[in-house]
Amino acid sequence: MRSHARRGWATALVAGLAAALVSWAPTPAHAAQFEEQEQLIDSGSGSDGVQIDSTLFIPSTATESEPAAAILLAHGYGGTKDQTRGQAVKFARDGYVVLTFTARGFGESTGQVSINAPEYEVADASTLIDFLAEQPEVRLDGEGDPRVGVMGGSYGGALSLLVAGYDDRVDAVQATRTWNSLITSLFPNSAGQTEADTVAAVGNTDVAGVFKETWAQFFFAGGSLESEGGGGGGSAQEPSGGCEDMRQEYCDAYDEVLQERQLTDDMRTLLEESSPASILDRITAPTLLAQGEGDKLFSLAEADANARGIAATGTPVSLVWVSGGHGGTRTTQPEAVMLDELGGQWFDFYLRDQGSEPAASFTYTKVTAQAANGAIQGEAETLPAYPGLASAAATRLQVPLSGEEQEVEYPDDGEPAAYSALPPGFFPDGGDRRQDPEEIDGQFAVFESDALVDPLSIVGAPTISIDVASTSGEAVLFAKIYDVDPSGEETLIQDLVAPVRLSGLPESLADAEPSTISLPAIAQTFDDGHQIRVVLASTDQAFGTPTDGATYQIALSAGADPVMSVPDLTGQPAPEFTAPSGNAGGGDGAGGGGGGGGNRLLIIGIAVVVIVIVAGLAFGRLRRRSGPA
Repeated sequence: MRSHARRGWATALVAGLAAALVSWAPTPAHAAQFEEQEQLIDSGSGSDGVQIDSTLFIPSTATESEPAAAILLAHGYGGTKDQTRGQAVKFARDGYVVLTFTARGFGESTGQVSINAPEYEVADASTLIDFLAEQPEVRLDGEGDPRVGVMGGSYGGALSLLVAGYDDRVDAVQATRTWNSLITSLFPNSAGQTEADTVAAVGNTDVAGVFKETWAQFFFAGGSLESEGGGGGGSAQEPSGGCEDMRQEYCDAYDEVLQERQLTDDMRTLLEESSPASILDRITAPTLLAQGEGDKLFSLAEADANARGIAATGTPVSLVWVSGGHGGTRTTQPEAVMLDELGGQWFDFYLRDQGSEPAASFTYTKVTAQAANGAIQGEAETLPAYPGLASAAATRLQVPLSGEEQEVEYPDDGEPAAYSALPPGFFPDGGDRRQDPEEIDGQFAVFESDALVDPLSIVGAPTISIDVASTSGEAVLFAKIYDVDPSGEETLIQDLVAPVRLSGLPESLADAEPSTISLPAIAQTFDDGHQIRVVLASTDQAFGTPTDGATYQIALSAGADPVMSVPDLTGQPAPEFTAPSGNAGGGDGAGGGGGGGGNRLLIIGIAVVVIVIVAGLAFGRLRRRSGPA
């Protein structure tokens, strides 16, 4: 019992000091004071009626005579309004009225989860905008029409886009690390020639691909989705109850997918309704998109598709790629500061008419090194516009590849399977979560470049053309890019894979037609003397694959010299942003990053906590030694 009491004392101390650190953190001299009001807001009617747990932050500068613009903050899957409190405090101190809320089915809100269905979660968000319009401190553009921006990451990012499409009262959007289509996110397919000119677009998105089974479990079998490192910033989250908290039609569709190991008609219908892809042409609110270059769930292709869909109607769009994302390393401090500044400028201009009009630019982190633990080093670069969107398409370089025809086995049930990366809480078969990526002998084909004479930067999705034959008439492949140094040491770029599903294949390679496939979209510099290695594996532990085994034959397409086509971009160094002296907390969205001063304070505070805990434990041991036996 003593050891439990000692741990409890230490835990209480940490919690107390952490709370003190939050209250002790300095705030900018110009920061406004604010008050918080908690309320339950009724949404829906009849059996679909719910109560939404929410908190309203009202700055002292916002009054009935001088009302302020408002911001609606949406949290990640499995989270609550507490996840976005840090962002709310930051914006309230900057003079915005802010409303945080817990989505239906989570936390203290009632109802069941519908994964951002228009008639449920999206309708709830419109109800919250109604609530803001009723507050005397909120600026109105018309009766019942508040000046409001919507912001969120991951689950909250998709909701931000969806409500902007369904409710034209939204004046500005910030959506980070989120999906364009839950179909292409959970059943991705990088096969086919893309018709888009943008650098991260993938092939035929109309054909369902390979089931991202482990990640789907977070939605349907209980879990929480934060936006980087397996999670995003913000407070700790309680896992969802899975299908216990979801509407029954989602559970039934999920069970059918597990049995079929592929997308079913019922699941397609549900996922389409919850996908911003269905309403992007309705969005008129200027939109800032940020996506993680290491995201294993919502790839750069998702942000690419969102940007294309929104910009197609003339709506201003700015796109940012940063390190991190679901299952990736955390965004670096300079990137967080950059997102904070860009997000603040976005809302200040479009909600308060302050500052210069933000550019519809493209900013990305070009990775120059990836440590063994996944940590990223890179340089932020920027272009005036996203290539192929508001400017001409990027030119492409042709990198020669070599490699003979190869035979690849696909085992029954896809086991044993190669390992690239798994969501948090999952462990590789026969290994631990820190295990390096691993290929299975006989289950992959390799093609590679010569040693590079000069450094090569790839920003976007390379493509290759291959010939494939299969004894089953179809093939599931996982395309990967490795950086191979002169010693032969190889690094799987951000542990990313691009799933490919091909059908209608011949049994003989001699009868095969060329198939274009997209490799993972990256922003990476390969040093001179290094080789680029392309691996096409038949299995991956993160995905659900066919039941029956098969044998594939794979070769680079005959005809012209086999090459890897890569986007050729040269950006300019991005502006450096200065961290604020105080930090109210981070979160999932752009504009939710923190300042260096706050982080330094946190580091000092943690050091104090550690010292006090160590001293306390030592004192406890001394008492035990001097006390009765």
